[in-house]
Amino acid sequence: MEDRPGPFDRLWLWAGLLTALGAAAMPVLNPDLYWHLSAGKYMAANLRLPSADFLSWTRYGAKWTDFEWLAQVIYYLVHSAAGVTGLYLLKMLLLSALFPALYFFMAEGRLSGLAFIALPLWGLAVMPNCDLRPENFSVLFFALLLLRLERARVSGRSWPSSPAGSFGLALFFALWANLHAGFAYGLLLLASYSAGAWADSRLWPSSPSAGWRCSGAGAAAAAIGAALNPWGFGLYGILYRHASDSAALSRYLSEWAPPSLSNPWHWPFMALLAASLLLLLRRFLKERSLPLAHLLCLGWLGFEASRHTRHIVFFGLAAVVFSLDSAVRLWEPGLLVRRGKALLALCLAYLALLVWPRYLSFRRNIGAEASGAAAYLRSEAAVLGGRRMYNPWTWGGYLGWALAPEYRVFTDGRYLFHEYLVPVSEAMRDQDTWDRFAAEEGFDIVVFRRDYAMLPYSQKAGKASVTVQRPSYLVFMPENKWALLYWDAFSMVFGRRGGPLPPEFRYLRPDDAESLKLSLCAGTLKPAAVYEELSRYYGSPASSAHEADLFRLWLAGYPGSCSALNRGE
Repeated sequence: MEDRPGPFDRLWLWAGLLTALGAAAMPVLNPDLYWHLSAGKYMAANLRLPSADFLSWTRYGAKWTDFEWLAQVIYYLVHSAAGVTGLYLLKMLLLSALFPALYFFMAEGRLSGLAFIALPLWGLAVMPNCDLRPENFSVLFFALLLLRLERARVSGRSWPSSPAGSFGLALFFALWANLHAGFAYGLLLLASYSAGAWADSRLWPSSPSAGWRCSGAGAAAAAIGAALNPWGFGLYGILYRHASDSAALSRYLSEWAPPSLSNPWHWPFMALLAASLLLLLRRFLKERSLPLAHLLCLGWLGFEASRHTRHIVFFGLAAVVFSLDSAVRLWEPGLLVRRGKALLALCLAYLALLVWPRYLSFRRNIGAEASGAAAYLRSEAAVLGGRRMYNPWTWGGYLGWALAPEYRVFTDGRYLFHEYLVPVSEAMRDQDTWDRFAAEEGFDIVVFRRDYAMLPYSQKAGKASVTVQRPSYLVFMPENKWALLYWDAFSMVFGRRGGPLPPEFRYLRPDDAESLKLSLCAGTLKPAAVYEELSRYYGSPASSAHEADLFRLWLAGYPGSCSALNRGE
């Protein structure tokens, strides 16, 4: 295609770029962010890498290979300088760097006229990784390597072609391996292109790109460069451990689960999977040849993405580049532009209807939902500090960041705790199983999220008996064993009876106002005790003000408000 954009072409390009940026602009929601910050803080304070766990009581002192150490240092420095806003800007910088990389690659091939649709398609490919996580670095490095290999393949020239090029590739992989373990995908990409180039030269030697090679010296340099990390080739052991834990990870962690047709966020992957393979097939039927590197990459990347959603981004990047390469060989430029405009409109509709509304629904990071519980635990560290604490998996990172060293967490998102995924899930099946698990682990403090079910209870209301919906945590955390110490809109904190505890909430409990109203109206409970707890609740570090306000309004009308309750209003 001619690379002579007119004014309307520039408008289409800007529309494509803004759409692409919109696909990458998801807020920071990664609960693992906080244990990354804890590790960065540790390294800044001690000027050495952590070699053992220092955040939990379950695995304290256990060997820990912190293979994302360089990304964590960067996170901590950025957060120290600019807070969460700085981290969001860092994420956008890493992801936004993908777009000029693709544009300049296309401009070299005189295809910049199709950038208006290639950019948003790449944006949709990046969307599964548009949170802040060390994997952002792998996505950027993978994309840069992919474009460099593709440029060499199209030009028919071997790469790297000199010792300096091999040395540069070694440094590239050395940096990558110290930022994130996704460098393994880079090595597989090199291997795929090497094997594809070898096969191309034998199957269809007349192809224009059949003479190119991905040099063995370059591949060796990449492997040696990846070993230039604090653990050398031992880093592959961590990759193996993740692979061996993949069954449990797929079952309990959404990012490791396979894509689902019922999840609209997975639809771009499924569309790209079908389109890229169909385009490759049509290209083969037309030309009787195809780049086998493309087929190999789509094969193993598609397989991995079909098993675990966190790998979708790598498949998507490759699928967009390969599909574009096939499309320009199958259709004339005018038809491509017209179809590209229709695709851009489809991308905008998809983002506007299914993606951007979800952006607006998030108010805080997933782990930061525990901020109120953390503030309470800090205020009561003199009484509760040092006790064994249970916490949900996704809150461990934040609680470790917010409460160390006074408290240590039960688990967080590190691979050290994969062994707890199954027993914790099994423990939540019923009250007896949970009770045994809590006793075996010796929990003294339990931090729960408010995601429980409501169950029907029969309760006296004067001479009559009525059924009222009450929260299921009353079954799991019976009052004779556990005291409710704190609650807010997201969390609850319980303390095991038998030792000194801060003041508890006996009556004012989350999602249990209807039962409390019945007790007051039946005369089995005096309002003075409830007023005392309500006053104390408003003085807690963080509260669910709306819920408390509604009950306070009802209590202000007591006992007259009981007549409305009896009428079911």
